Amino acid sequence: MRRMGWLLALIVVGWALTASADCGCAQGLEPSCYVTFRTNEWILISTVFPIDYFTAHSTTETPFLLGWSVETVDGAVVRGTVFDDVVGWGQDFVWDMTDGAGRDVGPGFYRILVSTTAGVVSADVRLVSCCTPCVACWSCCLCSTCPNGGGGRCPTVCGEPYLVLDIDSTKSCCGLSFQFYWGWTIP
Repeated sequence: MRRMGWLLALIVVGWALTASADCGCAQGLEPSCYVTFRTNEWILISTVFPIDYFTAHSTTETPFLLGWSVETVDGAVVRGTVFDDVVGWGQDFVWDMTDGAGRDVGPGFYRILVSTTAGVVSADVRLVSCCTPCVACWSCCLCSTCPNGGGGRCPTVCGEPYLVLDIDSTKSCCGLSFQFYWGWTIP
């Protein structure tokens, strides 16, 4: 009877571990603070060195940017760019939600890192898919209900640099985009 109880407990624990491993969840890898974007929104990345950075670090020199990268929460690099020459701190970057090979990345948690001469500045993002798959002729271009994306940042330590993330542009779920410009000239 006692052996049967242990065997049953072992089977239940094994089943629970197997079920939780197959659920597709990022077990324990979810960051404590992140900004949510949709997978069809391009992210504008700005590095900010606040005024109190210079007093906290007793420096008058503004750090330069050396490159930027995006990685999954487990550390696998999705995309990276290293600059041949240093870039001023006021330079913004855009991540178009593709990997190094130009393929769209999937929903999940990612970390954006900007390398500077003063160290690495990072921010976590969560990408959610809003484009519905094509199940009928007219349904593939619709955006399903999902959290509002873009903008904001997590709290930062006083005197430390941080990243500001915002929506740069939005691409169509269908892969087609049309832009119309209206203008006139007064003679």
